[in-house]
Amino acid sequence: MVALFCGTLFASAQQVMQDVIYLKNGSIIRGTIIEQIPNKTMKIKTIDGSVFVYEIIEIEKITKEEPVGNYGYNEYPGNNGYQRQPNYNGTYRTYHPDFSRTGYRGFIDLGYAAGVGDYGDGVFTVSTSHGYQFNPYFFVGAGIGVDYHFDYETMFLPIFADLRGYFIDGRISPFIGVKIGYSPVDGTGLYFNPSVGASFGISRELALNISIGYNLQRAEMYSYYYSYYGGSYSYSDETIGAVTIKVGFEF
Repeated sequence: MVALFCGTLFASAQQVMQDVIYLKNGSIIRGTIIEQIPNKTMKIKTIDGSVFVYEIIEIEKITKEEPVGNYGYNEYPGNNGYQRQPNYNGTYRTYHPDFSRTGYRGFIDLGYAAGVGDYGDGVFTVSTSHGYQFNPYFFVGAGIGVDYHFDYETMFLPIFADLRGYFIDGRISPFIGVKIGYSPVDGTGLYFNPSVGASFGISRELALNISIGYNLQRAEMYSYYYSYYGGSYSYSDETIGAVTIKVGFEF
């Protein structure tokens, strides 16, 4: 009888223990782990039935603990865009942003530039860059673009380094970026494109980017001068400036 009673107590204690996942960003998720793919992902179901999937690189540690209070709750940092919301049963859960801004990242941007300055020219621009997101706030990569200048009827092919910094670890994040490189084909010269914008997470692996910036392209200009005795050419290294508006995808 005593053994049966002790066994019942032990079983009850085991039933109230719950899985707890500690994320590297400070979040704590309590529930039951329902699926684990080794070295890839972990799936956990919370008390209200919500299911969350996390990559192994996001996880700091996994433990089994007694529930906090009657049901337990999930904790998330309050300064990174996560929101803590009450469940129907009085506990708390948080809607974790689906978009994961870490690891390999690729970008495709499409835009138009309005010319400014003495040599400014309208530009149609498309570019792609690829690199590594070291953390939710800093990206380093490289890319290539195609810039067509309407008035000059000239194609530039800038090859550049791409640096981006994000201000918030969340689904929506403002960012600043800079692309710097050189165009070696057709129109040639230094390429420089600083920008500011915002990233809007659509899914875990896809985000929409909108930005405004300044497109600086150095190029050799030539002019032809007419005179009574004939004509002559002159050359100078000038800056083609333009204000850019771009829309693109981050994946």
